[in-house]
Amino acid sequence: MLAHSPATRRAATKSTSQSRSGRSTPSASPSRPASPPQRVEQAFTLSTNGHSAPWLTLRVRSNASPPKAHPLYFDRDIVEGSVDLDLAENATTIHGIVVFVRGQVYSVGADQSPFLELSQTLWTSSMGHPHDPGVRHSAFSGKLSGSYSWPFSIPLPTQIVVNDNHGRPVSVPLPPTFAPKGHSTFIDYKIQVLIQRGSLRVDNTLTTSFVYLPRARAPRPSPLLESAYQNHHPILGPSLDPEGWDSRPPRVVHGMLFGARRASLECTLAVSQPTRQLAADRRHSDTYESGSQQRIYARDCVIHLHVTLESYDTQLLDFLGASAIKVALVQSTRTQLIESSSHPHTVHKLHKLQADGEHEEVAVQGSCWPSSSSGISSTTSNANQRHFDAEIIVRKDLKPSFSFPSLSLQYTIQLWFEAKGFAPLQKGPVYSEPVTIVTDRPRGPSPHSLRLPYSSQ
Repeated sequence: MLAHSPATRRAATKSTSQSRSGRSTPSASPSRPASPPQRVEQAFTLSTNGHSAPWLTLRVRSNASPPKAHPLYFDRDIVEGSVDLDLAENATTIHGIVVFVRGQVYSVGADQSPFLELSQTLWTSSMGHPHDPGVRHSAFSGKLSGSYSWPFSIPLPTQIVVNDNHGRPVSVPLPPTFAPKGHSTFIDYKIQVLIQRGSLRVDNTLTTSFVYLPRARAPRPSPLLESAYQNHHPILGPSLDPEGWDSRPPRVVHGMLFGARRASLECTLAVSQPTRQLAADRRHSDTYESGSQQRIYARDCVIHLHVTLESYDTQLLDFLGASAIKVALVQSTRTQLIESSSHPHTVHKLHKLQADGEHEEVAVQGSCWPSSSSGISSTTSNANQRHFDAEIIVRKDLKPSFSFPSLSLQYTIQLWFEAKGFAPLQKGPVYSEPVTIVTDRPRGPSPHSLRLPYSSQ
């Protein structure tokens, strides 16, 4: 048999979208961006046995790049494709066909309900024969035989409603797919086709995971930093470009020098910051404001740092060179397990949390070198100071920052000293500054490493 015509398939499709919070998610509207014009189609099949031809095919169109990768969807995207049946050899009884999109936090030893569950009913026997959907006066009670195809289209919401640890409903962004190494808690999204067989018969399911990646664009850097990118010039330090830097309060570091005497210095860290304006070029409606407490940087970009050391102990200053200053982008993953509820109809409630711990690791190690005189104001430098530039090149494969009640990923810029002859008295980093990592570079000149005077690049 021939597959449905597009008009017929739309007429035979019923769609429902509902989150597990019990609130309906918004359907597609004219303001929702259209799906990307060029999408990759991937097919997932189910056969009676390993040697027979597949009788059920799930075709998914997404933003995936390599053909063998998981389907990929961005925020405000539409999960779309088709479900095909090939029953030419074996007629069979089917009562309904439903496509589900689910998002769930999985934890070893903990049963959690999906935080997202959307569904679209493609066909039921009450709609009549699939090839004659306009005939509604009687349900179809026979066996399906031949070839059929139904399209599906399920918009993804950007926000979902869950209950916080006080039992109050809160709206939170839909979290990205995330599977941290060495952890038993992860976030996964799935597309599932359910073939309903009716009572006393086993239903069939065909499932594939997909990657969900909410995208955001970082705000632009200061005009002087953009000019340095454009013209490949050294960047100006905080004293010459105060708008482009966030200078943190100085910290006093005490320690033992050569194990023989106490020594101390004052350390000041400045972090390059975007301009104080709305990042209106966010990929979709959400925006980041760099004037807030957030420092926002994109993957595959550079975070510039400026370090000033000051002390009357010139021996300590001469000893603590660039190799002793360590800077890094540190990744922190925090998980909280959710106690399973005895109530059968409880949705994704987060009012019974058990701490599962926090895992911290260096995501990117930075580099440090003596500052050039062109980036330092002559009025701010003296014999009791040493100035250093540093940078952290954010890897393009880093997962963006996100916060979800049961799993979150955060980043900090950390600075500490590491030298065999100097032992700081206080434990931990001298600075630990929170930053937000997003997916897309800012508009304007491409941010890049500016260590040109000190390397061959």
